[in-house]
Amino acid sequence: MNSPTYLAGVWDTRGTALVQPAALAWGLAAACERLGVRIAERTPATGLAAEADGVRVRLQDGVLRADRVALGTSAFPALVRRLRPYTVPVYDYVLVTEPLSAAERAAVLWRNRQGVADSGNQFHYYRLTADDRILWGGYDAIYHFGRGQRAAYDQRPATFARLADHFLTTFPQLEGIAFSHRWGGAIDTCSRFCAFFGTALRGRVAYALGYTGLDVDS
Repeated sequence: MNSPTYLAGVWDTRGTALVQPAALAWGLAAACERLGVRIAERTPATGLAAEADGVRVRLQDGVLRADRVALGTSAFPALVRRLRPYTVPVYDYVLVTEPLSAAERAAVLWRNRQGVADSGNQFHYYRLTADDRILWGGYDAIYHFGRGQRAAYDQRPATFARLADHFLTTFPQLEGIAFSHRWGGAIDTCSRFCAFFGTALRGRVAYALGYTGLDVDS
């Protein structure tokens, strides 16, 4: 990477991988449906209870019974209530540039399509898209009082302005480039600063939470 903000870097070719999250979700859904799983989107679950031979999942409009349950609730309140103090929803944001020209690509020296992140406590991460845009995100982690989550929080002009400023500090040779897309969303961070996992309800409910956006966990 050709940037005045870096002194050195490490290219990890074995310990990390990049995935396209939407493609992964669609692929998992298709694989499940081929095995006979029925997917019920937009069916909020409100609670769990143990039964003699399984788990009862309370829904807004009824009850679902299952032998076992895997929770991937991420930023949303965990259905196992004792876990709720350990996760906090914070909002993360990204910008996406217009497509880079061949000259702009050459100026950045991004010769391979690695995913990149810096090692700051408040860090940035960035990726090249298939059409040679740079997705640039991170740094701000915005918490709203009372664990608030709403669609309006997905847009935050102050953070987008900060990200743009940091982008041009990292890549001053791209001065003048436009940002075509911007969005945000809630991720879960852990109050113990560490991802955690385990089981509940006599081992019939499994959970993994607190990843702070650093993997694909649901």
